[in-house]
Amino acid sequence: MKINPMRITFIAFLMTLATQAGADTKKYGKKECNEMSGAIDFLLSTTPNLWSKLEKNPTDEETALELSWTVDLAANYTTIYEAFCTSEE
Repeated sequence: MKINPMRITFIAFLMTLATQAGADTKKYGKKECNEMSGAIDFLLSTTPNLWSKLEKNPTDEETALELSWTVDLAANYTTIYEAFCTSEE
């Protein structure tokens, strides 16, 4: 499975946005939050295939590392999403 370089670039861009000064008062707009949500969904959508590959070959360290990285990244973006994309309704 190949990872799209554009998605990695987009994710790196989002990480940069998350580290801006004054982040404690920063809230992202609907567009940015939708894009971040899409990135989280994309990352999570890749995990079933990785789990399947790992079940077939439990000693496949490369797949295990890719799965761990993907899940960790999705969790990190979820934290950022919850911090900066909460609505005040």
